[in-house]
Amino acid sequence: MDRSRSSAGLGAGRSSPVAVARRVGFVLSTLMAAEAVLLLVPMTVAALYGEGDIVQAFVSVVVIAGALGASGAFLFRTELRGISRREGLAIVALAWLLMCFIGSLPFEFTGTLGPLDAWFETVSGFSGTGASVIADVEALPRGILFWRSFTHWIGGMGFVVLYIALYPRLGVGAMQLYRAEAPGPEKDRLRPRISSTARILWSIYLLLSVALTLLLLLGGLDLFDAVCQMFAAIGTGGFSTRNASIAAFDSPFVDWVIIIFVWLAATNFSLHWLVLTGKPGRLLRNPEWRFFTALLAAFSAVIALLVWTSTDASFGTSVREAVFAVVSMGSTTGFALGDYELWAPLAQYLIFILLFVGGCAGSTAGAMKVIRVQLFTKQGLRGIFRTVHPTAVAAPRLGRTGVTTEMMRSVSTFIGLYLLTWAVASAAMSATGMDFATATSSVATALGGVGPGLGEVGPFDTYGWVHPAGKAVLTFCMLAGRLELFTVLVLLSPTYWRR
Repeated sequence: MDRSRSSAGLGAGRSSPVAVARRVGFVLSTLMAAEAVLLLVPMTVAALYGEGDIVQAFVSVVVIAGALGASGAFLFRTELRGISRREGLAIVALAWLLMCFIGSLPFEFTGTLGPLDAWFETVSGFSGTGASVIADVEALPRGILFWRSFTHWIGGMGFVVLYIALYPRLGVGAMQLYRAEAPGPEKDRLRPRISSTARILWSIYLLLSVALTLLLLLGGLDLFDAVCQMFAAIGTGGFSTRNASIAAFDSPFVDWVIIIFVWLAATNFSLHWLVLTGKPGRLLRNPEWRFFTALLAAFSAVIALLVWTSTDASFGTSVREAVFAVVSMGSTTGFALGDYELWAPLAQYLIFILLFVGGCAGSTAGAMKVIRVQLFTKQGLRGIFRTVHPTAVAAPRLGRTGVTTEMMRSVSTFIGLYLLTWAVASAAMSATGMDFATATSSVATALGGVGPGLGEVGPFDTYGWVHPAGKAVLTFCMLAGRLELFTVLVLLSPTYWRR
C-alpha cells in the first residue's frame, strides 16, 4: 500500500455513520475481550509465585476488560466484510490506544507506577521500544515483571494481525486492517486469504519463540527468565528481568543465542516461510536481507576494532560486545551487554545511525526499515547520474525487480515525514530542558522502537526522570513509529474527516 497518497481511497464508501460505528465498536470490543484473556497468563504466574495482592489486581483488570469487551461485542455485533480503508486506519490506531490503556492498568492497580508512568511503560512494551521508567526491575513482583515482558511479545507481531488470524470472517476488510498495522512499504501475502497469511506469520513467531526459550534454558536460565528474555528478543523489545539486562547472565552462549534470534526476528517473516517451505535460495537472493546482514557485519567489524584498540577488553570480548550492540540496536531490540557510551565517538556515531535504519520490512523490528533506506539511497544515486546524463533512462531496481515511481514517491515521503517528526519532537524534548544528545537520541529511539539512546538515556539509564511533557511526546513517537506514522498522523489530518 502506498501510504503517501492523499485522501483518495480513504472514503468510507456508502456506509452510514451508524454502520461504521458498529464495525469499529465491534472490533475494539472483541480486542478488549481478547486482552482480558491474555491478562490471565500473568495473573496465573502471579498466583504460582504466591503474589496474592498482584492476583487480585489482575482479576480486577480482567473483569473490567472482559465485561466491557463482551458487552460491547454483543451490542455492536455486525458484519465486518465492509470495512473500508478509512475505517481500517481508525480501528488500528484506536485499538492500539485502547490496548495500551487496558495494559497499563495492572501497573496502576498494583501501585507499581502512577498513571503517566504506567502509560509510558505499557506503550513502550507493546510498541517494542523497551524504554523504561523503572530503575530497579528486579524489585518488581513476578506477575508484573512477566506482564511487562509479555507486552513485547503481544505487540511484536501486532494485535490486529492476531485478530485477523483468529477471526477469518473479516473477508476483504482483513486486508484494510493488515495494511494499516503491518510494517514496511509492501505487504507480503503468503496465501490468497489474508487471514491465512496472518496465521502463518503467527505460526513462525511461535516457532521462533519456542526455539529461543529452549536454547536459553540450555544456557542455564531458569524458566521465568528464559521466557521473559524470549518475549523481549522475539518481539525486538528489550525489556529484561535484570537491571543489567543480558550482561547479568554473564554467559557468552546466551549472548550469541540472543544475537542470532534478534537478527532472525528483524528479518522479514515471509523469508522465514520460504526457508521452511524449501526455498532457502530466495532468502540468500533477497536484496533487503543481504543489505541488512552486510550492514550489521560491517558496523560490527568497525566497532569491534574500535573497542579492541581503545579499551582494555580482549579481542574476543570486543567482538562479542560489538556484535551484540550492533545487532541489538540494528534490530531495534535494545538489549544491553556493554556500555557503548564508554566507547570511541565513532562507535557511538555508528550506533546512532542504527537508531534510524532498523530491520527488514515484515519483521518485528522498527525504525525506517532497510528497504526504504536502500531505495532512498538508490534514488539519490540515480539523481546524481541523471544530473550528469540528463537524457539517460535509468530506472531504479532492487535486485531483479524494477521499482515503480509510485513506490519511490512513497518511500521519499515516508523518510521525509519520519525525519521531520524526529526534528520537531527533538525540539519539543529540548524545550523540557534536555541536552542535545539526549533529546535527539531519545526521540530517535522512541520513533524507531529501540529503547536506549545516548546521553542521559544510555543503555543502563531509565526514563523515569524525564519531564511529564517529554514522556507524553515520547509515547506519541512510540505509537506513531510502531504504526509507521501514516496510520496515526492521517487521523490528525482534517482531510481524513471530510466525507
